[in-house]
Amino acid sequence: MKRLLAFVVVLACVAAVPTATAQSTVSVSGTVTVDGSSADGAQVTVVPVTANQQRAGTPARTTVRGSSFSVDVDEAPAYAVRVAYGNTTHYEVLRNTTSASISLSGSIDGRVTNASGTPLSGVPVRVTDSRGFVVTETETDGDGRFTVAPVEATETYRVRATVGGVGHRTTVKASGNGTAAIVARPPTTDASILRVANDSQTPYVLQIVPPANETTVPSVIGTITLRNPTDRPFVGLVELPVPANATPYAAMAGGREAEYRRTDAGVRVNVSVPANGTARVGVAADLNGTRVETAPLRNTQSLTVVLQGYDPNAVDRSENLRLGEAPIPLLTSDGAIEAGESVRFDLDGARTQNATGASASGGSESVTGTGDAAAATEPSAGAAIPPFPGLSILGAVAGMVVVGLLGPRLLSRDD
Repeated sequence: MKRLLAFVVVLACVAAVPTATAQSTVSVSGTVTVDGSSADGAQVTVVPVTANQQRAGTPARTTVRGSSFSVDVDEAPAYAVRVAYGNTTHYEVLRNTTSASISLSGSIDGRVTNASGTPLSGVPVRVTDSRGFVVTETETDGDGRFTVAPVEATETYRVRATVGGVGHRTTVKASGNGTAAIVARPPTTDASILRVANDSQTPYVLQIVPPANETTVPSVIGTITLRNPTDRPFVGLVELPVPANATPYAAMAGGREAEYRRTDAGVRVNVSVPANGTARVGVAADLNGTRVETAPLRNTQSLTVVLQGYDPNAVDRSENLRLGEAPIPLLTSDGAIEAGESVRFDLDGARTQNATGASASGGSESVTGTGDAAAATEPSAGAAIPPFPGLSILGAVAGMVVVGLLGPRLLSRDD
């Protein structure tokens, strides 16, 4: 069964990658400077991408000679450029142009201490740019300090330090020399501090997966991005709603399988949310029937229902849902949804003939960074732009649903 799961995942990825056809090529060029001088020898990777930042051709690699580079790649609507210099990597996505300009003249100095001011040594530190791409990973020295250089002076970076398995995060501007001070305060278990991350692209998502993989019922997967706006990390239980006619079988938090237990309102999931950071939490459940009715437990500015394998025009739905405008079948909330407000839809008679189950939900490669999710898939310095599952409108949601939530369920049958 493990081999079957791997085969399903690979099939999903392959199916979504464009078929190799004869394509014209273009020259993508640019300049890379370090403190205003040469960046000779820096490694450059250029990936052709679609307007939605899905991979649209074969990556091309070259090196900077002096302060410039040029490489021929498949023609595409946009190009993702990755530059590796020293122990740092830097990204630029080119739209309506084939010329990149990356200037590395800043640095980030930081220190990690505990609540008493004692410096913490050997703490893993991850630095990501504003799009979520990992710039570097390092550790604090004996005095709790770290330095990241060179970086783009015009960029704002996110710095995450992991102390005792718990994340602490801050934001720093690199103009001149940015300073990042992280105080690792003890975690809190008060779930009331958490909010829906309404500034994210898809803060609340319900995804329907048609019957497949030896099942006879559809699954509903609810995912929510939670924000911790405080300077203390959260480690504890978060309650997520589950339809009354659904049986949960898996949960995830921060991209990993999580412990959970059923409650009267839904399920409680063990979650860790970094200080000043976010985490995506999800629960997968089997539906008993075609009707879905649920109510968020926190206020959300938007709610998205992904109906892979179903015709949204044929779905009977509550008045607070409307047809979404996207290349995939979905419904969206007609404005904000308050905690306790019912969301309802019925799938009866809406199944499409080409529904293919779980593999229909994603697997295409994307170079879009999305915070910690992007950081989790960052390759080594010599690799290409990090792959991302799912359509860009869902970010990491589709990949988490198909591989993360459905995966443990399939593996559990391998007895």
